[in-house]
Amino acid sequence: MKGIVVEDVGKYYVSREGFRKKHVIEALKGVSFSVSSGEIHALLGPNGAGKTTLIKILATLLLPDSGRAYVEGYDVVSQAREVRKIIGVVLDVSKGFYTSLTGFENLVFYGMLKGYSYSDARKRAREVLELVGLWDTGAYSRPYYTYSLGMRARLSIAKALLTNPRVLLLDEPTLGLDVESARMVRRLIVDLSKEGRTMLITGHNMYEIEQVANSITIMSSGRVVAHGKPQELKQTLGLLHRVVMVVKGGAEGLVNAIRSDLNVSSVGIDDVGEASRIVLYTRAGREEVIQVVLGVLKKMGASLLDLAIEEPTLEDAYLAVVRGNDSGKHG
Repeated sequence: MKGIVVEDVGKYYVSREGFRKKHVIEALKGVSFSVSSGEIHALLGPNGAGKTTLIKILATLLLPDSGRAYVEGYDVVSQAREVRKIIGVVLDVSKGFYTSLTGFENLVFYGMLKGYSYSDARKRAREVLELVGLWDTGAYSRPYYTYSLGMRARLSIAKALLTNPRVLLLDEPTLGLDVESARMVRRLIVDLSKEGRTMLITGHNMYEIEQVANSITIMSSGRVVAHGKPQELKQTLGLLHRVVMVVKGGAEGLVNAIRSDLNVSSVGIDDVGEASRIVLYTRAGREEVIQVVLGVLKKMGASLLDLAIEEPTLEDAYLAVVRGNDSGKHG
């Protein structure tokens, strides 16, 4: 079953200058993708790509101007009430709370607005505060205005979890957080996914996204320009691997032999004492690189002292897609 389905969704805004002149800004231009239930899916793209607009449409906060979107089979327009019952949303970790109330009081109040009795709201508030690590530290009893940005992010996720939603929509949940708080949020996202929740997250930290996401959609200028699992995107784009070898014996001959079996883009050779350090770039996959290098070494009787293969990162893939789209190569 698909947790989220987006079909040809379009959204535009109209801005006016004076009484007659107006500008139409297309935020989304026929966006389509789907997210399997229980999957962590990352929505990536530069500022202005349309990510937050799409999150708000899925959260039933904005109406699409064209196309349709579904959350666990419910139409976000015609069945908005049903959608709201099964989603949790984080749009801005510093908004949506009363600053003079404690974290616990904020959640109890919110729980009662969602239909919980006072006692049930207190019970559920404690459960989610324990889950995000704000209960045992005693932070739950402090006024919200004393919270650090990391604590506010945790409380925002606790609020999103209060109704035990099956789908979470998180718009840059680690933006501005310190390293430890961001790591905690990443762990929490992974743990929540293991419980079977479907999660759609946005962000700009490619390392962070690569740690948690099962699949990715990359947007640019309101359009989807790439979609798939991180490894699939790298392979499809044919990104370069950096291979570093330290060998003893016949570096030039080794390089020529490797070139005949691998598509090598560039090579550098440096002497390291009695050995040679070879750095080459290739579009071949990791397994193929290892197979060719070991085969050539065996054939030529050379000794391998060290081997390192640096795979392209998600950031490499993201930049290749976005820059390629900007120059008209993708899209």
